[in-house]
Amino acid sequence: MAVHDEWFKSTIEHDFFYFMCAELLGSGAYRDVYVFEPDPRYVLKFETGSQSFSNIREWDIWNDALHMGKDVSDWLAPCVAISPCGTVLRQRRTRPAKTYPDKLPAWMTDTKRANFGMIGKRFVAHDYGNHLICNKGMTKRLVKADWWD
Repeated sequence: MAVHDEWFKSTIEHDFFYFMCAELLGSGAYRDVYVFEPDPRYVLKFETGSQSFSNIREWDIWNDALHMGKDVSDWLAPCVAISPCGTVLRQRRTRPAKTYPDKLPAWMTDTKRANFGMIGKRFVAHDYGNHLICNKGMTKRLVKADWWD
């Protein structure tokens, strides 16, 4: 398993990481994502860079979406816990999607296929830290999706 050895200052931190994290699912510009060992229905997202705040943005978006109703929250993989400083986020795990909808909410802008997946029969975004909510609002309006790999 690929990890950042500089994360660990003690044997306890190192052991705890390996106790809580299973396979590395992916790495992006700002985060590494691991299967949550105690319950593989979830993932742990670790911030790997400074000042990206992707975990905090997703946590805030998820909590705002809950107040907007299912028309908004049903598009998102639920966030269930965040560390006090926001460097670790626990989120519901998705499985790869086979098909992609023609339309998405107008504020969803990072339409890379790898950022989306399925929870049951529901198509959701699991990487929604980059968005246009400040520009377009958390609207329920759908627009044509421009998918890319």
